[in-house]
Amino acid sequence: MTQDNEEIIKLQEKVAWLESELEKQSNFLNGLYERFEIMQKDLAFLKTKVLDPYATCDEKDEVPPPHY
Repeated sequence: MTQDNEEIIKLQEKVAWLESELEKQSNFLNGLYERFEIMQKDLAFLKTKVLDPYATCDEKDEVPPPHY
Protein backbone atom coordinates (compact mmCIF):
# COMPACT_ATOMS: atom_id res chain seq x y z
CA MET A 1 0.00 0.00 0.00
CA THR A 2 1.12 3.49 -0.67
CA GLN A 3 1.33 6.31 1.81
CA ASP A 4 -1.75 7.97 0.32
CA ASN A 5 -3.86 4.81 0.73
CA GLU A 6 -2.82 4.48 4.36
CA GLU A 7 -3.75 8.08 5.05
CA ILE A 8 -7.12 7.62 3.36
CA ILE A 9 -7.80 4.54 5.48
CA LYS A 10 -6.86 6.41 8.67
CA LEU A 11 -9.15 9.29 7.70
CA GLN A 12 -11.99 6.87 7.00
CA GLU A 13 -11.48 5.27 10.41
CA LYS A 14 -11.57 8.69 12.09
CA VAL A 15 -14.75 9.62 10.25
CA ALA A 16 -16.38 6.33 11.25
CA TRP A 17 -15.39 6.90 14.88
CA LEU A 18 -16.69 10.49 14.81
CA GLU A 19 -19.99 9.35 13.31
CA SER A 20 -20.32 6.72 16.03
CA GLU A 21 -19.62 9.25 18.79
CA LEU A 22 -22.05 11.74 17.25
CA GLU A 23 -24.76 9.07 17.22
CA LYS A 24 -24.09 8.25 20.90
CA GLN A 25 -24.28 11.91 21.89
CA SER A 26 -27.43 12.42 19.86
CA ASN A 27 -29.13 9.47 21.59
CA PHE A 28 -28.02 10.76 24.99
CA LEU A 29 -29.37 14.25 24.29
CA ASN A 30 -32.66 12.83 23.03
CA GLY A 31 -33.00 10.90 26.26
CA LEU A 32 -32.31 14.03 28.29
CA TYR A 33 -34.86 15.98 26.26
CA GLU A 34 -37.53 13.33 26.88
CA ARG A 35 -36.80 13.36 30.63
CA PHE A 36 -36.91 17.16 30.60
CA GLU A 37 -40.35 17.14 28.97
CA ILE A 38 -41.65 14.69 31.59
CA MET A 39 -40.25 16.84 34.40
CA GLN A 40 -41.84 19.95 32.90
CA LYS A 41 -45.24 18.24 32.88
CA ASP A 42 -44.76 17.01 36.45
CA LEU A 43 -43.70 20.47 37.60
CA ALA A 44 -46.71 22.08 35.92
CA PHE A 45 -48.98 19.57 37.69
CA LEU A 46 -47.35 20.24 41.06
CA LYS A 47 -47.60 23.97 40.48
CA THR A 48 -51.35 23.71 39.95
CA LYS A 49 -51.66 21.73 43.17
CA VAL A 50 -49.61 24.23 45.21
CA LEU A 51 -51.39 27.27 43.82
CA ASP A 52 -54.89 25.81 44.27
CA PRO A 53 -56.22 27.13 47.59
CA TYR A 54 -58.92 24.43 47.63
CA ALA A 55 -56.59 21.52 47.04
CA THR A 56 -56.98 18.80 49.60
CA CYS A 57 -54.74 15.97 50.67
CA ASP A 58 -55.70 12.38 51.18
CA GLU A 59 -57.00 11.73 54.66
CA LYS A 60 -54.09 9.43 55.39
CA ASP A 61 -51.70 12.33 54.67
CA GLU A 62 -53.56 14.81 56.87
CA VAL A 63 -51.92 15.55 60.21
CA PRO A 64 -54.44 15.64 63.06
CA PRO A 65 -54.58 18.78 65.16
CA PRO A 66 -52.42 18.75 68.29
CA HIS A 67 -55.38 18.34 70.68
CA TYR A 68 -56.11 14.82 69.34
